[in-house]
Amino acid sequence: MSDKQAARALGISDQTARTHRRNMLSKTASTNICALLFLAFSQGWLAWPEPAQGMHGCTD
Repeated sequence: MSDKQAARALGISDQTARTHRRNMLSKTASTNICALLFLAFSQGWLAWPEPAQGMHGCTD
């Protein structure tokens, strides 16, 4: 999501969303959002999404 999309979904300002994102990157020493997401999934902070019905994984 973009900062604007996240802000609207959370009911906060765009600037607040940017600040939170910047703070999360800083606190985790992540260089970008992809690295932050990888860390969040690998540490169990976020659950891996379930594949959509009828979708196959890379090994199928």
